[in-house]
Amino acid sequence: MVRQKERHWERYGFGLWLLREHHSDAVVGWGGLQWTYVVDLDQVEVAWVTAPDRWGQGLATELAQTSIAAAFGPLGLQEIIAFTLPDNAASRRVMEKAGFVYERDIVHALLPHVLYRRRAG
Repeated sequence: MVRQKERHWERYGFGLWLLREHHSDAVVGWGGLQWTYVVDLDQVEVAWVTAPDRWGQGLATELAQTSIAAAFGPLGLQEIIAFTLPDNAASRRVMEKAGFVYERDIVHALLPHVLYRRRAG
């Protein structure tokens, strides 16, 4: 998986980051931007994962907002997507706080998901 993520960086010039704690340098999550192929879409996704003991500290929202700034700033993208399982209320809140808008229900990896989109501007 690491090699796959390295190839993404080499090909596109962006990808996922590790989220490290300032004072200990411990990895507390990961996320960022990546091309994804979901349903009939071939788009850039904003993704994030934080360690369960760090939930509720705003790290996912901060990571999503930083990713959005990179997408619409230096990368010049016009739109990005994010998706999650329908009952993942925390991720849905992160998407909505970060300005994503619910678009539709989808099936990904044989499971129901909800798709959100954010456009530049």
